[in-house]
Amino acid sequence: MHSRTTLAMLTVVSSALCGAGTPIASESAALVKRFDNAQLTFYSGEGVGACGDLINSNEFAVALNTQQYGASSQSSLCGQSISITANGKTATARILDECFSCPNDGLDLTPGLFSFFAPLSAGFLIGSWNFLNATIN
Repeated sequence: MHSRTTLAMLTVVSSALCGAGTPIASESAALVKRFDNAQLTFYSGEGVGACGDLINSNEFAVALNTQQYGASSQSSLCGQSISITANGKTATARILDECFSCPNDGLDLTPGLFSFFAPLSAGFLIGSWNFLNATIN
């Protein structure tokens, strides 16, 4: 008899503490893959990029490394917005080109975008970035 009473009390206490019948999370949050310690370099950023768009060196645009850009001539990631953080600053840019010399996770920035983070004389930066409007596996 004593063990049944104890078990019933534990069940009541457990249900009260855990909110039995109530979902733990009522909304699902989207997970965002962030690429940390990414090498950020710059290139001329003038002309038509691999995505087929005209690029101006002053706009906030990037060339995505070949590994992530993919094998097609025009990546499904073309035009996607990304958030880049380096030197305590954050900016939004669009993928408009492919960078053949960038390491995996690396980006080549237009001079206008690079100079938002640091003078061009810095040569390269280490930062992080993530996609803003794409589901990436």
